[in-house]
Amino acid sequence: MYTDLDKCFLKQQLLEALDQQIDAAMAAAQQAQQAASHEDNQPENQYDTLSLEAAYLAHGQSERILQLQQQRITLARWQVTDFTADDVVASGALVVLQLQDEPRPQRLIWITPLGGLQLSQRDCLIQVISNETPLAARLRGLTVGDELELPGQAGCWELVSLV
Repeated sequence: MYTDLDKCFLKQQLLEALDQQIDAAMAAAQQAQQAASHEDNQPENQYDTLSLEAAYLAHGQSERILQLQQQRITLARWQVTDFTADDVVASGALVVLQLQDEPRPQRLIWITPLGGLQLSQRDCLIQVISNETPLAARLRGLTVGDELELPGQAGCWELVSLV
């Protein structure tokens, strides 16, 4: 069932999500810059800091834009690799975990250079995690059939598929 998931399509979804975040950050930076330079926000005395606060916000947004652009470049250069049931979990693996003794509860986790997003494909919800997360470290090196416990979740999970 999961072997037909298209990781190239998922990568494109990640790139599009980053583009949306960049666009939103650029709009916020522009708005903050306009607020910082607007004549109504110019200080009337030494305690009036609205313009200064807006300038700090604009600077923070510009740093966020740079960070997002660097993440996008890294992700665009990243090569999607396919895994088989005989491989071990590594960066790029899409891992299917199933809660033992439960017929349905499954989690799909994709280890990429960028994390913190959820994607969907063919009615499957896929949690995207970064290579640097503790969960990625726990999964790395496992193979199909291995078991693990997830922090904050009851029960034992089995790695049932690797894409």
